Amino acid sequence: MQRRSSSWPIGLAAFGAVIAIGVGGYSFLLPASQTAAAADAQPPAVQTVETIRPIRADIAHSFNTNGTLEAFETADLYPKVSGYLSEVRVDIGDRVKAGQVLAMISLPETEKELAEAEATVVAKRADLALQQITSQRQESLLKIQGTSQQAYDEAKGKANVAAAEVDLAAATAAKIRTMLEYTRILAPFDGVVAQRQVNRGDFVQGASAGRTTPLFTVQRIDVIRVFCNVPESDVARLRVGLRASIKPYGMEGKPILGKVTRFAGRLDPETRNMRTEIDVPNPGGRLYPGMYAQVSLETELHQNVLTLPVSSVGTDPGGKFVYAVQQGRIVRRPVQIGMTEGGMVEVLGGVDGTMDVAMVAQGAPPPGTTVKAVPHA
Repeated sequence: MQRRSSSWPIGLAAFGAVIAIGVGGYSFLLPASQTAAAADAQPPAVQTVETIRPIRADIAHSFNTNGTLEAFETADLYPKVSGYLSEVRVDIGDRVKAGQVLAMISLPETEKELAEAEATVVAKRADLALQQITSQRQESLLKIQGTSQQAYDEAKGKANVAAAEVDLAAATAAKIRTMLEYTRILAPFDGVVAQRQVNRGDFVQGASAGRTTPLFTVQRIDVIRVFCNVPESDVARLRVGLRASIKPYGMEGKPILGKVTRFAGRLDPETRNMRTEIDVPNPGGRLYPGMYAQVSLETELHQNVLTLPVSSVGTDPGGKFVYAVQQGRIVRRPVQIGMTEGGMVEVLGGVDGTMDVAMVAQGAPPPGTTVKAVPHA
């Protein structure tokens, strides 16, 4: 009995060891399964949605067309009189002032005629003075009956004829003097000499003689006219004062801003376009007549309106809508839209400037989804 009693604690110890090993193995496997189950039990991460708030801005309908730059004024200068050019004072590219002499025509015969006419005026004035004195004397004698009425009338008539001859001689001299003024070819306005067709010593003929080639072409370029054509589809919205953007070909930098100054008021029957002009200041002389340009005209302008990116507005059978994020959830909101231009759309109703709107309506989470709004950078 003592031997059996002594072996019993050993058996119990062995059994305990087996149990301990089993429990230890179970304990080794349990944490992994519990971790997986715990992971499956966690709620999914909240989806983020990039949002933007409607902003107030100007939005305009515009179209692009080709334009041509021209001088504000262009004058072809022809001679009034015929003769040889004694001086040519300017060349192409020279800047000139209004009234500046560009060339001189030599007319020696006409100069002599002027001298003769002026001498004739002097002689006629002297004769007039004599006839007036004679007339006055005859008038004094007539008062004391020292002469006849006929003698007085004849003296007075001669004085009147002498006065008329003075006027005629003076007018002849003035006419010749005017002709000599035409020997100076003058700049009609401040500008640039664009063409020179003559040289010193050339014989030129007066424009009345049929000469068709001008001596010079002068252009005023402190202001440039930009010509473009507006198609019939946009003519109804065309008006003076519309904003325009001009980008000359080959010129770097920002476009030149201007406004519609005038338009033809009729469509070309062949092209169905309206000839339109935009006056652009050119103080630095960077713009040259004859250049081509891309012209963008704003034919309709809505100022200070609520706008959103076009991608924010979706369309379904129910109409136009946006997805807004309100209290952490996606909400579908119907909207009314106006003009669309340049990737932006005018919002007439349905949202305000404090609302967070999904940047992209297509592919956004369905309404009711819990999301986190992330403002668009």
